[in-house]
Amino acid sequence: MKNSKKILVSLAVLLVFSFTASTVLACSEVFIKSGQNVIVSSRNFDFMNGRGFIRFSQAGEYKTSQISSDTKRALGWLSKYPSISFNTYFDKPGPEKGSSFYVAGVDGINIEGFKVGTYFLDNSSFPDSPTEKTIDVGSFMQYLLDNFKSVDEAIRDIENNNYHVISLPTGALEVKLHFFLHDITGKSAIVEFIRGRTNIIYDPEIPVLTNSPYLESIEHINAYEAAKGKDAVPGGKESLDRFVRAAYYWKHLPATVNADEAVKNGFSVMQPPAVSPGFDHGFTQWTIVTDIKSKHVYFRTYNGLSVAFIDLEKVEAASKASSDIDLLRTDLSGDISGMFSASEEFDPAGAPPAPDYSDKSNWISLPAGASEKAVDVFFVHPTTYFFPNTWNESIAFAKQNPNVTMSIKNQASVFSSSCNVYAPHYRDAHIKVLEASEKSKNEALNLAYNDVERAFDHYITHFNRNKPFILAGHSQGSNLLLWLLQRKFSDPGLQKRLVASYIIGWPVTADDMKDNRYIKISRDPKEIGAVITYNTQTLHPEMSIVSPGAIGVNPLTMDDTKKMVSKQKHLGAVFFTEKGMIEIPNYTGAQTVNGALTVPYNLESEYVQTGYKGFYHQYDYNIFYRNIENDALRRIKEYFKKNQ
Repeated sequence: MKNSKKILVSLAVLLVFSFTASTVLACSEVFIKSGQNVIVSSRNFDFMNGRGFIRFSQAGEYKTSQISSDTKRALGWLSKYPSISFNTYFDKPGPEKGSSFYVAGVDGINIEGFKVGTYFLDNSSFPDSPTEKTIDVGSFMQYLLDNFKSVDEAIRDIENNNYHVISLPTGALEVKLHFFLHDITGKSAIVEFIRGRTNIIYDPEIPVLTNSPYLESIEHINAYEAAKGKDAVPGGKESLDRFVRAAYYWKHLPATVNADEAVKNGFSVMQPPAVSPGFDHGFTQWTIVTDIKSKHVYFRTYNGLSVAFIDLEKVEAASKASSDIDLLRTDLSGDISGMFSASEEFDPAGAPPAPDYSDKSNWISLPAGASEKAVDVFFVHPTTYFFPNTWNESIAFAKQNPNVTMSIKNQASVFSSSCNVYAPHYRDAHIKVLEASEKSKNEALNLAYNDVERAFDHYITHFNRNKPFILAGHSQGSNLLLWLLQRKFSDPGLQKRLVASYIIGWPVTADDMKDNRYIKISRDPKEIGAVITYNTQTLHPEMSIVSPGAIGVNPLTMDDTKKMVSKQKHLGAVFFTEKGMIEIPNYTGAQTVNGALTVPYNLESEYVQTGYKGFYHQYDYNIFYRNIENDALRRIKEYFKKNQ
């Protein structure tokens, strides 16, 4: 992959995220303490979805608040302590909504045994500060974990009022939080920002927190004799009812001096305040139980079937880099401390499980039997994985990743009028491979390729039934299909059934075809088995992915002409928008120059928005949509003429 730094930044901006939040973040915590040996925090995270990640954050990293009135005023700090944190994320609001995201810390502990939990509190009203330095509540948990080793230290810093805490205005709701702090000595404090003042509740007598101001929760509990063990506890899902239930079951926990038993009790006591699936504002996605004394974190997720475990001291001793684990993974079980990267290089221990292609849910697109056509397309989507910071996307994450379905809508759909569309989920490599070492890049891409090859083999064996087919992809997907051509298509049987290969958004060079004579660039729009490849840009773009020696095909003529082709040959650009499908004929002329498909003028518009002027990688299919569609129909017709 070329020009990696700019490509990484640009593609992360270009490709759309659509992470939806509920109107309420509902969470609950019960703190269990017995002497100096049992110091356990147990909490639920209730939300509309389980998208999130666990991050091991190394000491010595410079960090800043995600938002501020300007970058100079964002609070910045150098982390002092390694930590493990659980995080969720949201769309940014405003004109760039969908193009990037905010992170909100949920729960975490640092190497000194200082723990922070965050809980949504709509009543929050943050105090003013004489300083212009600002930090958002989504970043505040990590700030505390990075800088302090005790409750007292953190409270002193908060009360010094040396920064302005602000809410996190995401695309779905305004995130406002209160905090439950604990440390290795057993000390606790609840921090709330109410009516513009900072309220601290030290060592609360009832060590429970939900999503109402703590004192209001205490007033509510007095209305129930259940708190004294007499009457039934309230069964509602709302904050005050959950507080009463959690307090009741905390009060009736058996006494223990054993941390292991306290952890078990921690999971048990979180069952009554848990919210089951089916409620409007979400349900319990994660349960996290932290043995603060030993810095062991236990958790289970709605998607997982068993409890997973992290030993922070083990992770800190082995890891030389920060890294993430996707919480949508279904294989998180037992001790997962070794899943965090020991270095910045690719580590197979952190790889998500491979998909089973006999399971139809591992295919993005499978045709309905009643609508089968005479030709198939095997489509491999581009890079859709930008977050969290792991090497390869888990299939569980991919199934909820809107970028994956958008690639089918914007790209694979061009073949739907002529072909049955087969598109597998695969563990695509994270966008960071563009900046990675050759070793890590190749290992992450090889993992992705192995999925694509297995999916193709499954397609040939179980779906194809000896029919002709097209290969098509974009960007990373095209790169992997080029490898597939090189590694599998010396087989004459496959060559004979191949109508064409659309290796779009990826440069193809003479070296790629060397020793693979069956790989040939299209020199005639009626040629069978040829490769159609191009990368769209202006003549002098701010960035390019075209490599030296690239050979391009002009989609207006579907051959390797180097001449300028006028827009009269352009059959129609197609853009899928919130308003519906927008089609624009005679959109642009194009010319292949040094392997790049150059357009004669800037195409920026409400439909084409790029991070770098003149770089149209994301729109390779959309801009020439009808020409590709027509080309596939023409080549299929020619195929059957020659193979009656």
